[in-house]
Amino acid sequence: MKTIGTVLDEHRGIGPGFDFLRIFLAVMVLFTHSFLIAEGEQHQFSHPGITVLQAAILPMFFALSGFLITGSAMRLRLSDFLLNRGIRIVPALAVDIVFAALILGPIFTTLSLQTYFHSYEFWSYFANIFGVIHYILPGVFEQNPFPATVNGSLWTVPYEIGCYVIMSALILSGLLKRPIMALAATALVTAIIIGLTIKDINPASLGGVFDPDSAGFKLLNHFVGPKGLMLYVNFMLGAVFFLFRRFIPKHGILAVICIATPIAASFIFPTVEGSTLCIIFAPMLVYLTVYVGMLEIPRIPLYHRGDYSYGIYLYGYPFQQALVSLFPKLTSPWLHFAISLPLATLIAMGSWHFIEKPILRLRKKFSFTAQKGNENEILPQAAVVTR
Repeated sequence: MKTIGTVLDEHRGIGPGFDFLRIFLAVMVLFTHSFLIAEGEQHQFSHPGITVLQAAILPMFFALSGFLITGSAMRLRLSDFLLNRGIRIVPALAVDIVFAALILGPIFTTLSLQTYFHSYEFWSYFANIFGVIHYILPGVFEQNPFPATVNGSLWTVPYEIGCYVIMSALILSGLLKRPIMALAATALVTAIIIGLTIKDINPASLGGVFDPDSAGFKLLNHFVGPKGLMLYVNFMLGAVFFLFRRFIPKHGILAVICIATPIAASFIFPTVEGSTLCIIFAPMLVYLTVYVGMLEIPRIPLYHRGDYSYGIYLYGYPFQQALVSLFPKLTSPWLHFAISLPLATLIAMGSWHFIEKPILRLRKKFSFTAQKGNENEILPQAAVVTR
């Protein structure tokens, strides 16, 4: 029976289905946002079966990130790893923030430009570049069905940064070379996070150090808020799956079980939230993610010309909000998605070819020297996955 490692070896370390999976997950995020943005908060994904599928999108994104980035972390020194990640993530994020604040904001604000540019919300919006999330620009999208949120996708940026911190710790501790210890660390973190989730405890408030209204609490809450804690688990599980890739079988029956079990559970326990089911069945979601990445899925026409997934995820939300603001009668989420997908794709293509790809070429000017190891070991190429 083939293993995940065997398939990677056959494809020179590159999972043949990962390109498809990145685009698919990014498009699914755009799709779910169309319902939220066009209709407002109406719990559109609360039905059994659908609830767990919708809730699984971001965990699978982070599992994919953990699996792929581990290969990069094992080849690079810590300084090069962090530089590599920064070059990949920050430029497009900075462009998105600056464009929203300086172009979209002045166009759609209901306030005078003088009031707009002198407001606290305008200046604080630039903190998004550093992972300190602010959703509001003054007077922008206030009348939309889901109001006053310029880019809701940004909430995962601090958790992506947190994942890089976790990977840095794994590099420094040497756990990437000790898979059993990495598995034990993941199990410990998972147990702690599940315990905090069950007891509804916000880790940012542990010990009573922070007042919930204080700036310190709000800052820390960006990175360890209960909304995204399980994303860390999925990221670490993705890393563990990579470390044990030569022992994990690639089998269709296992994949079917991994997708059928959470869906069946959502029908058996209809009152349980999809996010909770994703916590319970996290290893299954990670296996499903890696399994799809090992499939030989033909590349999607047009999308094979670059890595557009990051751009679709990052830029899609503000332009989806702009669509609703320009056309208030655009209340059909299906029509909204049909319009926003080609728009987001076009913007992502421009971002990739004129911003992301040229900046990535700068990596050749830096020393990304792989650490010495088994010269015959084939590792997957790292790819960005943001969620």
